[in-house]
Amino acid sequence: MKFKIIATLAFLFGLALWSFRPADTKPVLREQQKSPLALANELIPELMGKKDTSSMVGVNTAEVLRENEKAQFRNYLETSYVRLPTLQAISLSKNGDLHRVPPEVLESSEVFGYIAEKLKSNPNLTRDALSFYNACAANEQLITSIRAVCARNLIDWAKKAQIDISQVHIPEKILQIVVVLPERN
Repeated sequence: MKFKIIATLAFLFGLALWSFRPADTKPVLREQQKSPLALANELIPELMGKKDTSSMVGVNTAEVLRENEKAQFRNYLETSYVRLPTLQAISLSKNGDLHRVPPEVLESSEVFGYIAEKLKSNPNLTRDALSFYNACAANEQLITSIRAVCARNLIDWAKKAQIDISQVHIPEKILQIVVVLPERN
């Protein structure tokens, strides 16, 4: 009996609250409710990886995206450059084993492949890549084969982009190796 009275009172209380709701609100069906991620995305877009560009008057969104991609690419180039194999690192890692390719060399081939992919999809990144290749080819602390690959890439990508690199100095011993490396198409 007590349970029926409590249930009835709860029902009447809920009905009373229902009748006092503002007129412009309608009950929201479960299917119509937004997911918690969508709500967080609306309330705190920075946490969801989105930035509000609606307040940026006169800013071209495509230009912002291009600049972000360039910044990310530059960051990749900088972090990759310091990971290129040096003569000292290779001599320490080989320990007299002349018959295996050091992992640092294999890792650098992945770097060159990634850069080539980015340049094919976005030619606007070419100048940054050319700076990377120039620094790599000129760095005497890097192993010679890596320097030669950088020089070959520098020459080929500059030619493709029609950028004059005649003032760039590539050491003669590196150029002798570049001549035998296949050109990039």
